Amino acid sequence: MSLTSSRLIEKRTDPVAVFQFFLDKYRASQDSAPDTHEWRFQILSVILLCVLILGIVTAIPSIMLAVNEGLWSIVVIDFLALCWVGATLFLPKLSFRRRVWSFLILVYVLGIWFLLKVGVTGLIYLMAFPVMTSFFCSLREAIFSLLLSSLTLLLGGYWGSVEIQLLSFHTDTFLRWLVVTLNFSFICAVLTISCNVLLSRLEISLRQQQMSSQTLVQEQSALKKVNEKLRLIFAAVSHLNEVVMIIRVLPESLSEERLRIVFVNDAFERMTGYTLEDVVGRIPHLMTGKRTQAEQLAEIQSAWSQMRAFHVELICYKRDGSEFWVEVDGMPLTNDADNLTHWVMTARDINEKKEAEEHIHRLAYFDVLTGLPNRRLLLDRIGVLLAHARRTGLISAVLFIDLDKFKYINDARGHAVGDALLKQVAHRLVHSLREVDTVSRIGGDEFVVLLVDISDDLVNGTHAALTVTEKIQQTMMQIFDIDGLLYNSSCSIGVTLLPRENQTADDLLREADTAMYRAKSRGRNQIAFYEKWMQNEIEQRLTMERELGEALDSQQLSLHIQAQVNRLGTPVGGELLMRWTHPVHGPISPAVFIPVAEDSGLILRLGDWLLREACLSLNRLKDVGMPIALSVNVSPKQFRQPDFVEKVKSILRETGADPTRLIFEVTEGLLIDNLQETVGRILEFNTLGIRFSIDDFGTGYSSFSYLKKLPLYELKIDKSFVQDTPEDLHGTAIVRSILSIAAHLGLKVVAEGVETRQQADFLIANGCGSMQGFLFSYPMPLDQWIALQRQVGAASA
Repeated sequence: MSLTSSRLIEKRTDPVAVFQFFLDKYRASQDSAPDTHEWRFQILSVILLCVLILGIVTAIPSIMLAVNEGLWSIVVIDFLALCWVGATLFLPKLSFRRRVWSFLILVYVLGIWFLLKVGVTGLIYLMAFPVMTSFFCSLREAIFSLLLSSLTLLLGGYWGSVEIQLLSFHTDTFLRWLVVTLNFSFICAVLTISCNVLLSRLEISLRQQQMSSQTLVQEQSALKKVNEKLRLIFAAVSHLNEVVMIIRVLPESLSEERLRIVFVNDAFERMTGYTLEDVVGRIPHLMTGKRTQAEQLAEIQSAWSQMRAFHVELICYKRDGSEFWVEVDGMPLTNDADNLTHWVMTARDINEKKEAEEHIHRLAYFDVLTGLPNRRLLLDRIGVLLAHARRTGLISAVLFIDLDKFKYINDARGHAVGDALLKQVAHRLVHSLREVDTVSRIGGDEFVVLLVDISDDLVNGTHAALTVTEKIQQTMMQIFDIDGLLYNSSCSIGVTLLPRENQTADDLLREADTAMYRAKSRGRNQIAFYEKWMQNEIEQRLTMERELGEALDSQQLSLHIQAQVNRLGTPVGGELLMRWTHPVHGPISPAVFIPVAEDSGLILRLGDWLLREACLSLNRLKDVGMPIALSVNVSPKQFRQPDFVEKVKSILRETGADPTRLIFEVTEGLLIDNLQETVGRILEFNTLGIRFSIDDFGTGYSSFSYLKKLPLYELKIDKSFVQDTPEDLHGTAIVRSILSIAAHLGLKVVAEGVETRQQADFLIANGCGSMQGFLFSYPMPLDQWIALQRQVGAASA
């Protein structure tokens, strides 16, 4: 049962409500498109309701009249008919088809009854039977109903002896009913078929209309979805963080003027400062400027002409004229005819990316402090300069500049002052040279200058390089003003020229560096040109450094002792001296290999080895009954080691040597540098029993003020003063002064380099208690010295 019939049945108890329901359904049907079955149901329901209402209205007087006349059959028929209609209308379980046939059967039965009881009135009902069947049922059923009505009319009229009058037709009764039936059938057939065809065509039309309506609804729904999608897309595009620009391509022009902006989103307005109204209708190049890359614009133009996508990074300009970097992607759009109609361009602000790339580039190729090219960029430019010099034959130069005594300023005044000084040096260098030249800082206080194309021949090139170098030297000697404080500085400069055969960038830096160290070795604030022998010297130095390391491992080193004697010539101490016997070159002087060890860091290994051997030597002397004190040299690097005290304690524990017979000889420079820390460390050693001596006293700072602050044991007068006595008055005066000061301070004095009797007598006469030199003993191995002392003792006995 349909929903409509259910609702109708729910309201069956209220005729007014039922009528109103059908009226509403009819009105609603004007705005909707229900199917024909629904319409038929609605019409059947209306007909049944109308029949019921009208039947009741007409049946009441008819029944009253029939009762008065005694026509009880009419009473029964009217009552049964009304009950039938009511049951057909209100029974809830009846389907539409059963209701239809229930109603049609009623009409048919009434037609038979009226035909037999009333007469020709029954024709109306018999005619209504096929016509209404054609309306509610199929054509086949309608024709069946028509035939049934016609046959009923013919047989019922003839057999029922129904009176019928036909004017001018006095034939047999059967023929008369046959004529009536034929005319009845004709009219009924026309009405029945017409109604059925009309309703069929109406049903087809309604179905088509319904399909059209459904299609329209679907299309409207699809259109609504598309519009909603477009609305969302437009909102999303408008609020994207990326810039979106749509450009229309005008068909009437072939030049750049054919491009017109038709849309930009909010991000474009935020990024550029232009509004949509400012740019619509204008060409896209409105944001280009003087620094916009021509090659990138050419790439865009090429992509436009070839109708292909493109990707570029370029500099654009905002409305206020400021620059910004953007990354742009462009995509062509064509219509169904494959004609270009629009360009869609997206852009992203890559200012931060470019700034990061620039920062990374500067970190990779430029010095952070001064902004000058660093070593990496310098080597690249040297490579370019070498290629250029080989191609042109022009002479260029590389200058290696090292600031003299920069470390003292940096340590004394702090890194901030040191950094400020380096910045001023960089500024002076840049402004002392041509724009084509390069100034680079490669680390610390080291700068490198490239002088480009200074001459076309070697001689003039050398003079030109010297002229520029002297200019730089004079510039560096000018006073530096840093925060109101004045500082003096100078520089040592090494120079090498190019091109030479098989030169590389690394070779040039190495040559200039070598020449710079040669300049420093001459006394600083000097200029030195690279010469080939310098390289040979460096190679020899490197070879010695490597072989010295091997010497430590292969026991090529040994210790010699040189005795220190008192006024009577009796040994009271000794200095242990390191000796190196090379397996190929023989003995190598300490004056040669000790500086190499100092520069290379091998001095720490040598110092550890010397200290251990000295403790073993003390034990050896004790064992033979000669418990004299031994002195060993301690380098500044060794003394400054954080674990030096612990290392000495460890060696003393391992060897069991007596620390009270061990003397450390240090230079004046070590004592002056960081005096407070030095005093603290010396006191630590004093608690162990180790004493300190100042070696080569008088050749360094010779500041007497620190002597009273330091817990020292002795002074060693340098042999350069001793050798001038007693003939040289100045040397004699210096030695007497040192002896006098030491006596007042309670310090022991050892005079080094005593080679003549006159020198010894002078020292003894002036109160020197200990002497050391060739006059008394040459350095020799400890065992040999012990044997010699035994021989001397035996001879004196």
